[in-house]
Amino acid sequence: MPNKRDYGLQTCAFDELARTYDAAFTDTAVGRALREIVWSRLDSTFDPSQHILELGCGTGEDALRLARAGIRITATDASAAMIEVAQGKSRRLAGSELSDFPVEFRCLPMEGIAVSLKSRSFAGTFSNFGAINCVADLPALAAGLARILAPGAPLIWVVMGRHVPWEWMWYLLRGQVKRALRRLRQNGVEWRGLTISYPTPAEMIAVLKPYFAVTRISPLGCVLPPSYAAAWLNRSPRALTVLARLERFAQRSTALAAWSDHYILEARRLPLPDTLNRPADPRH
Repeated sequence: MPNKRDYGLQTCAFDELARTYDAAFTDTAVGRALREIVWSRLDSTFDPSQHILELGCGTGEDALRLARAGIRITATDASAAMIEVAQGKSRRLAGSELSDFPVEFRCLPMEGIAVSLKSRSFAGTFSNFGAINCVADLPALAAGLARILAPGAPLIWVVMGRHVPWEWMWYLLRGQVKRALRRLRQNGVEWRGLTISYPTPAEMIAVLKPYFAVTRISPLGCVLPPSYAAAWLNRSPRALTVLARLERFAQRSTALAAWSDHYILEARRLPLPDTLNRPADPRH
């Protein structure tokens, strides 16, 4: 398991992006189009009045969207700066667009969530746009989440994929071979002191066993380009409309999930193994 120094590295890495993240991604044409697709999955999965846990909430766009729909959200992120931006948005919406369930923002690393929130029980959990790729021990995260999720609770993770033709083409045409093939590295990619991993859909299914049963895997960003290659779509609304329509059509293909910038993984929490249901030994 990562130690406290690892948590600090994660916090510093994303603190530096907090003030510019929305301008660089959230408010762009491709960012909005991709998020709308994710929201369609959240809307069809979570119900009003449920208490949902978000992992890696960033600047709070998804949490506030669900709160406006009457869903109670505990939104967590390792970056204090990201949480600060999200809380600022929440304050500006308070009393107008938010429901009776204000968002609870918590500055917590994903590796520590199961311990910090062990007295809670959630009706579901989700994580958007690659936050899961920053976790050093995914099996431990899955096991920890299983302890704080109700039986049958849905899980939705939007994970960065390993095989991305858009990325290969974009960087190879610019002669940047290492960047084009970076996701194929066996031990992940070093970024701002973090190691980012790129598990395939098949690897994620294995990670979630025996705690979750995967019910759906769909592509995200197999037609629409990654944000770094999509600035031209801000000036081409017609092209954006066509590509976004094709992206939604591609949601029907599980096979395309393995060839996308991200993929949407949906699962349900299974009954826990006896070893996890057993009370902890008070001597330890």
